[in-house]
Amino acid sequence: MSKLVIQNANIIDGTGGPVLEEASVVVEGEKIVEVGRGLDAPRDAQVVDAQGAYLLPGLIDSHVHVCSNSDPSIMANLNYRRGTLLLFGVRNLRRMLEAGFTTVRDMGAPEDYGLALRDGVRSGLVRGPRLLACGKVISMTGGHADFHLPSGVSFSGMSRIADGVEECRKAAREQLRMGGDFVKICSSGGVMSPTDPVDTPQFTLEEIEAITYEAGCVGRYVASHAHGATGIKNAILAGVRTIEHGSLIDSEGRRLLRERGGFLVPTLVAGWKIVEHGLEAGIPKYAVDKAEEIAHEVRKNTLKSLREGVKVAMGTDAGTPFNKHGENAEELALMVEAGFTPMEALVAATKVGADCVGLGDKLGTVEPGKLADLVLVDGNPLKDIRILADKSHIRMVVKGGVVEVDRGA
Repeated sequence: MSKLVIQNANIIDGTGGPVLEEASVVVEGEKIVEVGRGLDAPRDAQVVDAQGAYLLPGLIDSHVHVCSNSDPSIMANLNYRRGTLLLFGVRNLRRMLEAGFTTVRDMGAPEDYGLALRDGVRSGLVRGPRLLACGKVISMTGGHADFHLPSGVSFSGMSRIADGVEECRKAAREQLRMGGDFVKICSSGGVMSPTDPVDTPQFTLEEIEAITYEAGCVGRYVASHAHGATGIKNAILAGVRTIEHGSLIDSEGRRLLRERGGFLVPTLVAGWKIVEHGLEAGIPKYAVDKAEEIAHEVRKNTLKSLREGVKVAMGTDAGTPFNKHGENAEELALMVEAGFTPMEALVAATKVGADCVGLGDKLGTVEPGKLADLVLVDGNPLKDIRILADKSHIRMVVKGGVVEVDRGA
């Protein structure tokens, strides 16, 4: 069994507790076995002297689109061969791993590509973070994932259109048959969809309940894209576990999400990139207008959610316009700008992220018994969170006890 010891590190363990200075982590096989000061390294272990660098749990992005290329419009996918989109996924996974992200959750890819990549990572065929994936996104006709333009041109590979309770039930069963780790739906309008207002509710309560029931029957959960307040509340009331974006969540929505133990995944960077680049970069006007509509609200409401006890996990929506895989840690800087402390932002990307994606018993903290997903960082992210977005500061990345990235001292 391989053994790894990282010594002389300042450990941020992911719980939000104080930094453990000048400490060591002992790894045997894929798991952490000891954490503390004054630990002896096993004779046959690989020993890494951290030299005072900061050691964190592997970072977790709870919302990415692994096969998307960060083009100005999703309709750019029509210009690529379908196989090229799969190759984007291979590249994007590598980029995220090299940036310190050891677990990501794919929230929609064409066909079954997200699932294929997940299986490829598990088997060692593809190099990348631990990947969780859904099947096709379930959307109502005219909903956020119904990418059908007035011209009649469609990009249909990512979604399953369903209307009515029984059709929603069948759509959920189809995605679960594909082997998704969860089911994703859209319960409100969105920014990148061409015809729906961003705050409009989508699906009825009964339609969403049919989907959450089917997922629950096989031990899965439902995640919902939802910007608008009504769509958010409908999703929570119907049993959805994670709210993606949540831009216009109101006080009642925050209360419901807190009381029912759900998660909010705000993806601040996605809208910020659209507003920053704008029409001049080729982003459609409808998307720019809708991003500007919610840009300030999402930061304010995300901070309110955190302060009112909602569990907030870090997600980026990487793959949306100019929102590139491998630059995921930009989200952490925006969270801090919104009012999070650096430690709160890191907890959102570690412990809460692990709980959000259903792996809290295995990941998210630096403690004995957990899988050894670790990131060694030159510099103190509690003083400057932005260093995590600079790969030159990411000295080492360990996933499941295996050193995946080693940039040396």
